[in-house]
Amino acid sequence: MMANWKHRVKVRHLFTENEDHESIKKSMKQIVEVLEKEPCFKYFDLKKFKRIPKGDDVFGPVDYANKLISKMYDYADDNLIWIE
Repeated sequence: MMANWKHRVKVRHLFTENEDHESIKKSMKQIVEVLEKEPCFKYFDLKKFKRIPKGDDVFGPVDYANKLISKMYDYADDNLIWIE
């Protein structure tokens, strides 16, 4: 039931299946551009979304991006924001 959600933010269409550094950076940049315009994300730190490192053979750009997306979802849950 979505009646309890106070806000709706559409970013899932910006997620990428590609795992190369450039694709991840592009996807995260597009997500940031949407979130920066959303007042409900005013207090969410987006700085790391703008600086996705290349990583190494243990922790790559996909891992960084997934960790940040997870934090975005945690923030959204805490603030009754529906991510679509």
